[in-house]
Amino acid sequence: MRRSITGAPVTALWQLGAFGLAGGVVVALLIVPTTAAIAASGLSYVVTAWIYLGAGLVAWSRRPGSRIGPLLSAGGGVWLLCALAATPVPALVGVGIVVATVPVAILLHVLLSFPSGRVRERGPRVLVAGGYVTTTVLQAPVWLWSPASPFVVADRPDLLFVGRAVNSTCAFVVILATAFLLVRRLRAASAADRTVLAPLYLYGGGAVVAVVVSGNLYRVMTVDPGLVDWFQVSVLAGVPVAFATGIALGGFARTMGIEELGMWLGTTDRGRGEVGPALARALGDPSLTLAFRGDDGRWVDGEGRPAVVPPGRELVPIELGGRAVGAIVHDPTLQPDPETVRAAGRVVAIAVDRERLTARLLAEQEQLRESRTRLVEAGDRERRRLARDLHDRLQSRLVLLALRAGTAQGTPAELEAFRRDVDEVAAEVRLIVAGVMPALLIERGVRAAVEDMLARTPLRATLDATDDADGARLPPSVEGTTFHLVAEAITNAVKHAGASTLEVGLHRAAGTLRVVVADDGCGGAVATGGTGLRGLRDRVEALGGRFRVDSPDGRGTTLSAELPCGS
Repeated sequence: MRRSITGAPVTALWQLGAFGLAGGVVVALLIVPTTAAIAASGLSYVVTAWIYLGAGLVAWSRRPGSRIGPLLSAGGGVWLLCALAATPVPALVGVGIVVATVPVAILLHVLLSFPSGRVRERGPRVLVAGGYVTTTVLQAPVWLWSPASPFVVADRPDLLFVGRAVNSTCAFVVILATAFLLVRRLRAASAADRTVLAPLYLYGGGAVVAVVVSGNLYRVMTVDPGLVDWFQVSVLAGVPVAFATGIALGGFARTMGIEELGMWLGTTDRGRGEVGPALARALGDPSLTLAFRGDDGRWVDGEGRPAVVPPGRELVPIELGGRAVGAIVHDPTLQPDPETVRAAGRVVAIAVDRERLTARLLAEQEQLRESRTRLVEAGDRERRRLARDLHDRLQSRLVLLALRAGTAQGTPAELEAFRRDVDEVAAEVRLIVAGVMPALLIERGVRAAVEDMLARTPLRATLDATDDADGARLPPSVEGTTFHLVAEAITNAVKHAGASTLEVGLHRAAGTLRVVVADDGCGGAVATGGTGLRGLRDRVEALGGRFRVDSPDGRGTTLSAELPCGS
């Protein structure tokens, strides 16, 4: 037997509908023997009851997790009780009189709780309670002191007048406060939500006002009570129509239910990206999206981009094995119960973790593609720089040297000048080579090259180096990356950070080289903020390492990298 989100069998809705239909037929048969005018009025109540019940069952089936469906269905039952006032049985007439104005309170309840059917804020709760009190307790003077009531204890027109005045005053206060709240909700809602809320709010709010005003017309003019009754019933019968309009405009997406969601997850033909839409259907929130926990602790979407929580939305984490693997970003007005959202999250936790891993893989692939592109561009820039240096700094001087060699007379002065020029060209070559890859790094390794750099820097610099490989040379790619990392850190500390001290750590252990460079400068550096640090990150990650920048404002900068270097 198929079940809804609440666990109630769907067939029970059909049974409830059949029971309501049969109850209406029974009440109609009780009404028929009365006068034509009374029978017509009573039968209009029965038809209105069926309208409410039908709308309630539709809402209940489409959004089992919402209480609007049960609330409207209960309204249908109350309308049947109201119809008892048209029967010839005094006790039943009394029941009809007692509940005669309760449909107005139910309407207020629907308006203030739409679309979830739950009222959680204090203000709306007070208004809903005030509506029920006004339509029940404050109606007591009509039962007790009106001669038309089977429960009359005394004919006291004075007390009846005072009681009705108090009732009317309280009703107007509740209506005004409700109207203010509904207007505020409409103004705060998005354009899409206004399309759904406006028909129900405008018609429902207008219906409440019309019913209350028409019920007090007798104070200022002579009116036919039967005509007023027809008007009130007709107006209130249109409320489910407005509600159905809200459904048609998207206010109640058909939900699959949490249990059905679990069954759906058991299928094998599920594709990537389908969990979020299925969860949106289960919770009845078309705007629902999924976020995934990235390696850096931030939330990302299914494509690995940073996830944004729009205003008015809530983020409910999805946990698996005590760790957050994702989150549900939903509209709390459509599903205000966070426990229901968490329950749905527990059902899809494994599938969400799978999609999280897929999202991470996609993000890593995109980062790899971007880093490869940047490495190619950086290599092109370096080759262009080298070509310019060779052309601008060496080629012209070598041409001049060749010309001088061809015209020199061999005097000591000319030979000495020629030797100095050759020495200068050789120095230029050494500078260019050192800019590409220092000779000290090639000949003696990264530690010696770093010590040489620190000896030439204007900062107070220290080096802490440990090695569990007995001084074995690192792979050339690791040495080159380490050298450039330290060089970039020194450049940034001197030119940008205003640092005075620098600490460098080179620690090789268990096949991993950990490089740490810390300064006491102004901080504020970011790994993606410039071509220098971004290029370092690309080089480190291209070797399968990890790169991190810790640079709080005013507290210095620490660059750290872990590079695999073999055993």
